[in-house]
Amino acid sequence: MTAKSRCDAFLGRTYEGATVTRAQLVPATDAALEHCIVRGEMQKDLDFDVRMPTEWNHRTVFRGGGGFDGFLDLPQISDPAVSASGSPNLAKLGYATIATNHGHNSPGASFALDEDMLADYGNRGVPRVLAPAKAILRERYGTAFPSTKIVYEGCSGGGRQGLIEAQRYPDLFDGVISRAPANAYTPQFLHYQQLAKQLAEPDAALSPAKVQTISDAVLAKCDALDGLKDNIIGRPQACSFDPVELACTGAETDACLTPAQVRSAQAFYAPTSVANGRYTWPGFPPGGEAVGWGPANLPFLNSLGEGYIKYMVAQDPSVDWLRLDPAAYTSRLDQLVSIIDAVDPDLSRFKARGGKLILWTGLTDWLITANNATGYYTNVVQKNGGQAAADEFVEYYTSPGVQHCSGGAGADKLDLVGPMFEWLERGTKPSSNVITATQWTVPEGAKPVNRPVCRYPAFPRYVGGDPNAAASFVCAAS
Repeated sequence: MTAKSRCDAFLGRTYEGATVTRAQLVPATDAALEHCIVRGEMQKDLDFDVRMPTEWNHRTVFRGGGGFDGFLDLPQISDPAVSASGSPNLAKLGYATIATNHGHNSPGASFALDEDMLADYGNRGVPRVLAPAKAILRERYGTAFPSTKIVYEGCSGGGRQGLIEAQRYPDLFDGVISRAPANAYTPQFLHYQQLAKQLAEPDAALSPAKVQTISDAVLAKCDALDGLKDNIIGRPQACSFDPVELACTGAETDACLTPAQVRSAQAFYAPTSVANGRYTWPGFPPGGEAVGWGPANLPFLNSLGEGYIKYMVAQDPSVDWLRLDPAAYTSRLDQLVSIIDAVDPDLSRFKARGGKLILWTGLTDWLITANNATGYYTNVVQKNGGQAAADEFVEYYTSPGVQHCSGGAGADKLDLVGPMFEWLERGTKPSSNVITATQWTVPEGAKPVNRPVCRYPAFPRYVGGDPNAAASFVCAAS
C-alpha cells in the first residue's frame, strides 16, 4: 500500500469508541516530515488527533494543551524548528504525536457548566483518548508500536495534565515532562481574584511607569548575583527585595510607591491565603516584573480568574467575579480540587512501574509562579523516600529569565523530549549531560542568549567569556 492509501483507510472507522472523521496525508515541508493526520471524535465533544510520520523514529509523544483548552492544533508559532512548548519540532524529527481538545470545542470556561465536559477537562480526557489513539498507532505501525515508549509533554495546563497522569493514571505513560505546571489549579485561580481585587482598591493600581520602577529596582539589586549584569536574574532565590523599599517619602512620583501600591506589589511576591486559609498560593520570585505585571498580561489573568469563578465555582455566568466570596463555596472548591488539581506528591505507583518525570519552569513566569513547581518538587522528594530515592525517577530544572513556557530575556528553547527518551531507553539520566537552551525570539540586532539548563537548586553562574555563550556559565550551588 502507498502511504496515502494507508492513511485514507482510517476514514470512517471506529476504534475503542472513537470514530475517525478525518484522515489526510500531509506532504513534507520545511517544518514537518510527510505524515498522516487522523482525527477521532468521542462523546460528548472529546476530539483527538494522531499524527503519524511515514518515516517514524519509533518514539511517540502525547502533546499537552493549555488554558481552558478547547483546541487541538497548537497556536501558530514563528519558528518551525520548535514546538509551542519550546522543544524541537517533533513533526520534523519523526515523532508520532497525539493531542486532544480535552473534552470541548468552546472558547473560555463556559463548557464547565457541563459536568461531563468538566471531568474530561480535569482528568478523564487523556485516558479516554489514549486507548483509541494507541489502537490507531498499532494499526499503522504494526508490531513495532507496542514495544516503544510513550512520553507525555505539556506546559501550563498541559503540565498539570501530565502530573494528573503520573498521580492518578500511572500506567499510561513511560515518561512525563511537566513544564510550568498549573497543578495547584484552585489556589492559582483564586489568587487571580485576590490580586485583581487588590489592584482595584483606591490608589492601588500600578501604572506601567510604576511597574518599570519596580523592575529597575529589582535588577539593580539582584541582577549581578549570578556573576553577570545582563537583565537576567539568575538567582531569584537569593534576591531579597521588598517593595516597601520604594515607598514614597514625599510627593508621589513615578519613582516611588504609595502605601496602597506597596501592598499591590507585595501581593505579587507574598504567599496568598485564599478561602479563609483553606488553600495557599506561593508568591512570585523577583524578576520579570516589567513584562509580567504589564497591561498586556494582567487582562489575561483577569479573564482566567473570571472564567473560573463564574463557570466552575459559582456555576453562574451572571455573578460578579470580584464580589464572590470563595469561603462561601468550600464544598464546590473541594469538588473542583478532586477533579482538576494535581498536587498529590505520592508518585510511588508511577515510580514502581518505571515511570520517569522531568519538571521544568521559567523563573520569570508571570502566570504561574516558579515557586509552585519548586514547592511541588520539594514535596515529591519528601514523600518518595528523600533525595536519593527521588533522584531515581524525577529531575527538576529551572531557566532564569524565561517567562510562561517561553519568551523573556532568557534562553527558552530547549529539548527535554530527547533527554527523556534517552533516560527511558538507555538509562541515561538527563543530568548526566549538559542540557543547553537557546533564545527562541532574539531582539533585532542582538545575539541569541545561550545557557546551560541547571538542575534545581543549581543556577547558571557566569565564569567569564562571551556572555551569550553557554560555555561561559557553570551550574553552581552558590
